[in-house]
Amino acid sequence: MESTPAHNPKDLLPQPRKQPVQARSRAMVDAVAEACLRILEKEGEDALTVNRIAEVSGATSGSIYQYFPNKESMIAAVYERLLNQESEQLYRMREQLHGLPLQAVLCQVFSNMIRVELRLHSLSSGFHARYRTALHLGQWHAPQSSPQEFINTTWLPLLEIHASEVQTEHRALAAYLMGKGLREIIHSAVQDVPEQAQSAEFLDALVAMAMSCTKGRQP
Repeated sequence: MESTPAHNPKDLLPQPRKQPVQARSRAMVDAVAEACLRILEKEGEDALTVNRIAEVSGATSGSIYQYFPNKESMIAAVYERLLNQESEQLYRMREQLHGLPLQAVLCQVFSNMIRVELRLHSLSSGFHARYRTALHLGQWHAPQSSPQEFINTTWLPLLEIHASEVQTEHRALAAYLMGKGLREIIHSAVQDVPEQAQSAEFLDALVAMAMSCTKGRQP
């Protein structure tokens, strides 16, 4: 049976009208994306108009429309920029997790997931909700053919590394519950009750749920 070809999460986001080729046009597009980020962070999404973007970026309205067909494509450029930055930070964080016990690793991983989701949500809650499948930090630079493959290449190896701390015989199920189920909980909490998602109690509950997945069945 043929495998499903891997997809790039970026392809699921609204696309620009065209990609800049020359250094000058790339600089202009970068300036527009940076301006959009500043406006979203400081003034909110309602202030994100072409006139305001032109004012902050220094680009002309005509130049902006030449590369961005609509507001959604501009917001997408901001999210791509942020996820590129967060991906680099994620790689650095993973290097620091070697040798830590599983519970400490999970605390760091979930804390980072919550922080990133809150950051993405704060810029545009609507965009964050509409494109949640594409805005997956773990898969941003490592596209998989399916969500299950992502689980099998990330969360399952984590449990295998910490095999001495894992009691359940059903590691694949435990990996799925951690990587898929708890991510859904984080996303929903950030959308529904962001103030609670920021609490230490929420993080503690996530780690406790994850650790419970590693336990064997009680007699």
